[in-house]
Amino acid sequence: MGVGALSVWEQSSTARVMAPARPRKLAKVPFVELADGRLQGVVSSGSDIGRVYVSSVAARTYAFACSTNNNRPCGGARGMFCKHIQALVAEAVLQYGAVRVARYLAVEPPDGDPDAQALTAAMTATRPVKDDSSAARPGVQPIPAPPRLSRTGTGHFAAARDAVVPADAGGGLMRGDLLADPVEGLDEALAAVDAFDGALVAGLLRPGAAQAAAVAGLAEAVAGTPLSARVAEAAGRVAGGAAGEEHFVALAAARGALLGSVHDALALRIDEAVGRPTPEEESSPAAAEDKSSPAVARPEHGANLLAAARSWLCDLARSGWRGIDHESVAGAAPVVSAMLPDPELRRRATLLDGFAAELAASCPGATLERVPVRRWADLWSRALLLTVPGSAVERSDGSVTGRLLPLGVDVQEHATAVQAQVHAVFEPADGGAPRLVRAGVSAPKPDTVVGAGLWQLLRPRMSLLGAVSEGRSMELDAMPVTAEGDLVWDDERARAGEPADPFATARVRLSAATAARVAPLDRHPVRIAVPVLLEGYAAHSEEGRLAFDLAGQRLAVDTDRMPAAGPLTPEAVAASHACVGLLRWDAGEFILQPLAVETTVRKKTVAVHAGAWAGGTTDKAGVRAEKAATDAVAVLRERAGRLLRK
Repeated sequence: MGVGALSVWEQSSTARVMAPARPRKLAKVPFVELADGRLQGVVSSGSDIGRVYVSSVAARTYAFACSTNNNRPCGGARGMFCKHIQALVAEAVLQYGAVRVARYLAVEPPDGDPDAQALTAAMTATRPVKDDSSAARPGVQPIPAPPRLSRTGTGHFAAARDAVVPADAGGGLMRGDLLADPVEGLDEALAAVDAFDGALVAGLLRPGAAQAAAVAGLAEAVAGTPLSARVAEAAGRVAGGAAGEEHFVALAAARGALLGSVHDALALRIDEAVGRPTPEEESSPAAAEDKSSPAVARPEHGANLLAAARSWLCDLARSGWRGIDHESVAGAAPVVSAMLPDPELRRRATLLDGFAAELAASCPGATLERVPVRRWADLWSRALLLTVPGSAVERSDGSVTGRLLPLGVDVQEHATAVQAQVHAVFEPADGGAPRLVRAGVSAPKPDTVVGAGLWQLLRPRMSLLGAVSEGRSMELDAMPVTAEGDLVWDDERARAGEPADPFATARVRLSAATAARVAPLDRHPVRIAVPVLLEGYAAHSEEGRLAFDLAGQRLAVDTDRMPAAGPLTPEAVAASHACVGLLRWDAGEFILQPLAVETTVRKKTVAVHAGAWAGGTTDKAGVRAEKAATDAVAVLRERAGRLLRK
């Protein structure tokens, strides 16, 4: 099953799945990176399994170095690239793509599509010198993080194909061509995930030849990784129809590893495109506390309930989505009922409950016209991994003090729940580097409350929403924050600050703000929601779908994500000339979710925000929507009161 075997609808999910990147075989070159102005990495010795070589090639000068792990010089690196450096270049091309390697090292290969051999030949033709300095040997000193892209240097320069993000006040240049360039190996990895997801449709109790091949393909995709042996064993057991719980867990882990690799690859591509600093371990507000207060291992809480949930999920994999019926889906009900009252299990219980409810609404599976292939595979694999003891251990929290500058609000609405997530730039009071953070609030809701009425459910729970609608900053004092950059909002630790325009914040501070690292289990393409600022684009519609033309590069605009609970409309986006939004990835392409736009009305620049009504509004349309929602809520409360009095 190739990339084109699944429709766009089948490739979508509640998690908006992104395409994974192809894993590289690690036997010869266990590690390679483009960092600190060099191509550098570790190459295994061909003659001694216990020996490795630390090799590097400098950008522009191509000065090279190669030595063993105990600093003995390589005998082949005398006046020319040795076989270790040649292998390093070859694997770098596999991992990053020849175009990106050539761009980073400033190599100009001959005409035609560059490859590893052409890049090596072009560099050796300049007769590079051997660099024996300690800085050239990444084995001597810790390998630094990838360099921050310069706003004006040759590695990040303005060209006709670049979309300009204002550089005059702290902004940078958005490399639209990098967003358009394909990710090396993406199609192959996506095909492996697609094939495995397709195998789950019919079930793995008695797999056919195509299903067994799909599972084997997943195992091959993670060959050379620590998962290799277990996943290969699981694939063999599945082919024989004798897979147990541990085998299904291994397959879910392999699938998650592939999607995790995509998260990292696409996040790095976005950082390169916008010239933003790469996340460091210290960029997490709670990183210091994490290091000083490591998690203490303890017995898994509710292990018997997790085992019961795991058993139900494995039965689903055996029956497949076509084999589900009300009886099989109902098996989750007693497990969920037992888990929900327990705060430590509630997160996993909610996931299981929602998954079971969606399956129940689609029963019987044999009559479904279309199956949400990727969506259900995402829910199944994540739920299964969360039943593994120790998988849901919370990372240590810290606290932050400083100024919060909101950028916009992302509203996610479902029939029975609503969530608003504020994306913002945080400036520490101690003068440290700005960080990207989020603050979310959620609430249950009846399905009759829609539009601006949602704010009535959310507004009392978080004062930040009022600051967003008023265009103000907030001063935080020891506000709790997770290691992933999510503020655990407490109104007692926040007060309204000075006016702060989101577009001014985006122009001045956004490009320098770093994001916190994502927890391993959450490394999934759905996590990609990077705040960006775009200007100087041309909006146009193709087959009813809005897109921005960024100096010749097309970027799709996801207007379906814009909430009805605000004044931001597709028409306002189409007429805009500046946009603050979230850069995401879905069904094989980057997409932009607008949070706010600047447009011209009567020769004046006007800003329109998706969260403009969050704290209340005098806008006529907003007032009407609020009144309608108030009437609906009043009726529901009156009806509920009657029921309780009976």
